[in-house]
Amino acid sequence: MADGRTLVLSNGLKARVLGLAAPAECWQAASTQFARDTLLGKPVRYSRASEAAITVRLADTPDNADFATLAVSRGAARAEKDDPVLTEPEKAAAKAGLGLWGPPCEGQDTTPLPPPPPPPPPPAPTTTTPAPVPQKDCAVTYRVAKEWADGFHTELIVRNNTRKPFERWNLTWRFPSGQRIRETWGMNAHQHGADVLAVSQNGSAIPAGGQVSLRFNAGKAGPNDPPTAFTLSGKACSVG
Repeated sequence: MADGRTLVLSNGLKARVLGLAAPAECWQAASTQFARDTLLGKPVRYSRASEAAITVRLADTPDNADFATLAVSRGAARAEKDDPVLTEPEKAAAKAGLGLWGPPCEGQDTTPLPPPPPPPPPPAPTTTTPAPVPQKDCAVTYRVAKEWADGFHTELIVRNNTRKPFERWNLTWRFPSGQRIRETWGMNAHQHGADVLAVSQNGSAIPAGGQVSLRFNAGKAGPNDPPTAFTLSGKACSVG
């Protein structure tokens, strides 16, 4: 046999089977194999439908099964377009996903390309832990507690973040807006221009891990912007 629908009988007759479409690339090999398994060496009966087409029946089956109907109903062949006899067997085979209606052809004439591989998973997000900011040896909180037209009252909280006391400490800062120190509590203060030097009273210390509260009154002639930097006994402090 030449293919699944063109047969060469033992008497030398070569003809196509009526109603069967020419096998397509995807399912041609399976169609030819079905015809070999079904017809090769088996007794058949045929009749001419035209000069080039025949119908074939299997003589060793109880009902003399029609080869074209059997091939189409198993999905081994496709019916020619609008064939009235083979339309229903083809629909049943397609619905059941038999033969060429199943993988890999899925009813197509050419072998479908395999689906592209899935994209690789996105890389895991990298988390960068920021390096810890080293704690400064001291911290200062500057809070204006009360303010009036030409002056204000401020509280300074000075904290010692070390394991050693600050003995006979001094605290320096610069006023940014022309403020002038007047009265102080908990410290003695000296001012030269914008720069202020505050020192401990009676040689008092700031204990390790401890803090002191300092207060002062000051005059102002305009805006009252707070200082942005403090230094305790030569150590730069954090400001909060």
